Amino acid sequence: MSRKILFQTLKDKNPQEVINSGPFECKSDDAWLGYGFYFWDTFEYLSHWWGKVKMKNNYIVCKAKCDFNTKECFDLVGEPEHMDLFGSIIDLMRSEGLIDDETTTVSDIFYYLKYTLDIFDYSSSRAVGVNSISPDKSPEYTYRMILEPNNKKQFIDYRPAIQICLYDKKALNLSEYEIVYPDKYVQK
Repeated sequence: MSRKILFQTLKDKNPQEVINSGPFECKSDDAWLGYGFYFWDTFEYLSHWWGKVKMKNNYIVCKAKCDFNTKECFDLVGEPEHMDLFGSIIDLMRSEGLIDDETTTVSDIFYYLKYTLDIFDYSSSRAVGVNSISPDKSPEYTYRMILEPNNKKQFIDYRPAIQICLYDKKALNLSEYEIVYPDKYVQK
């Protein structure tokens, strides 16, 4: 188990409400991993990118800590067994004609695991959004290094857009939720 620092980006609102009621759940139909409490994993800059690009600079960033472990978190970033299981579920759904390559999303797979197969016993999920940050539109938030000279198609993203979605407010022993941006709301 490791202790992780997480960041949640919110629309600017009453800071006392944020501290008293946070974290806040995302119930958007386009949420990457289904409904839940979304956090950026480790890299605070991601919360600012989201605030500037998606919330048009009207945002708050909160920091929290959690006890990360793959017994409670379905990890599509660092746990090959979880990745393989996810791929097997996609194969199963494809064989049953339940996948449309144009419209089926990652969250659809999670809903199938949770509510159709009823085999999802995790309190959270973690995934990386490949190409979610455009290097053309947001170069200051893109951290890539090529693998071969003169070949920009092959690279590593050394600060990727990793999200953790908690399906319960207290999953992974979430604690120490506090505002860290903007400075006018930071508790001294």
